[in-house]
Amino acid sequence: MKHASKRLTQKSMRHRLILSMGAGFLAILTVICIGLWGYAQQAANESFDRLLHGAALAILERANLASGEVRVDIPYSAFEILGLAKEDRVFYRIFTRDNETITASHDLRPKANYKPSERPVYWDDAFSGESVRFMQQARFLTGDDRSVWVIVQFGQTCIARHDMIADLFWRGFAVALFITVVGLMFVWIAINRALNPLIDVEQNLRQRDISDFTPLPVSPPREVASLVLSINGFISRLKNNLDHSQIFIADVTHQIRTALSALQGQLELASKEQAPQSLKNRIEKAERQNRQTIHLTNQLLAHAMVIHRADQKIVSDIHLADLLKTVLQTLLREHVKSDIDFSVNIAPEIENGGKDADVIAGDSISIREAISNVIDNAIKHGPANNRIDISLSEKTLNLRGRQRKQLILQVDDAGPGIPEERRAKVLERFYTTGTGIDSSGLGLSIVDEVMRSHKAQLRLGNSALGGLSVKMIFTRKMTGMPT
Repeated sequence: MKHASKRLTQKSMRHRLILSMGAGFLAILTVICIGLWGYAQQAANESFDRLLHGAALAILERANLASGEVRVDIPYSAFEILGLAKEDRVFYRIFTRDNETITASHDLRPKANYKPSERPVYWDDAFSGESVRFMQQARFLTGDDRSVWVIVQFGQTCIARHDMIADLFWRGFAVALFITVVGLMFVWIAINRALNPLIDVEQNLRQRDISDFTPLPVSPPREVASLVLSINGFISRLKNNLDHSQIFIADVTHQIRTALSALQGQLELASKEQAPQSLKNRIEKAERQNRQTIHLTNQLLAHAMVIHRADQKIVSDIHLADLLKTVLQTLLREHVKSDIDFSVNIAPEIENGGKDADVIAGDSISIREAISNVIDNAIKHGPANNRIDISLSEKTLNLRGRQRKQLILQVDDAGPGIPEERRAKVLERFYTTGTGIDSSGLGLSIVDEVMRSHKAQLRLGNSALGGLSVKMIFTRKMTGMPT
């Protein structure tokens, strides 16, 4: 329930996409609104400025210079034009360049630093407590003895102008908002259609039986295909892992049950013996069977550990020579009183080749278990006066134009060896050529699992000592960095 509630509180991909698209649409709508506001102001100013310009032209056309005096006959049409903005007040003043007022409705201030021109000039200013749009335009009059600039100045309040700006803006905003909402609806539909393959995957995984390992029956688009392929690959690996686990559990159950049954049988027979010597023999057999069961259990646990660590893909830099020395120290302490002759040879180019000369990539615990099993196998299957030669050497290969180095760990013994036709068989679990109490049939199987998980090679052959030769070959780059 805790994980389910956490999943529900997390934002879905659909919500993230719609929020991202909504933010994008909001940004676009904001830019559109800024543009609409500027356009509305420009359109309103151009419309009402034409009214002021038309009125000024009408007045200037009726201005003339007679007997040295400026006369202006203000036409009614000039104010009729300005009357189109019914709610606005109009102020005017007609004056000369020398600031001599000819006629005026109010004492208006001319534009600062104004140079008379027949082109209109517009500006905004405050007048009589209101926001007013002003314009000035001039005409050059010439008479017999005098020339003069006549300037017309108009001021108009901005009520109609602001109403037009608001009307244009809100109409445009309504259209933009409608397009945004419709666009978001189409985006929502498109997102749902795009997420349908993921929804199908979710429903299929949620509804399928726990024992159903068939691939997902989904034909996804290219963007989702890699995800579906990865899920199908994971399902396939999970099925293989489960199959191997089931087989391993069945084998383990059989082996443990058989060993415990044999031990139980020996103990039951011992309990019925009356003669001291016969009782002693039965107890010795039970003890041997107990040691065999303990050894088998340890090997089973080691095998399970190796498989688990291989699935976890635990990788680190390993100094193979140092790891070999650590294993040998442990084994030599256990067999210090035996007649086994151990010989260890580490190539000089590895021993004296620097700190990276023996580095490989892998799981040190698994590789240590593999080395221990190879040497332990040579000890247990050899004679009492066995000889075991252990060597670590280096070999350079040229693969497709690239040089690679191999570290070869070889273990030779003087035991009975393994016939060539049975060498593939001994790598299977619980198959053994020995008859001793310590023959569990898992030693070389563990080694094979470790080699395959590290993409290394395991080779079985004939030893120069007459027994078995086991080679573990690890490939790495020339730079000293493990592959």
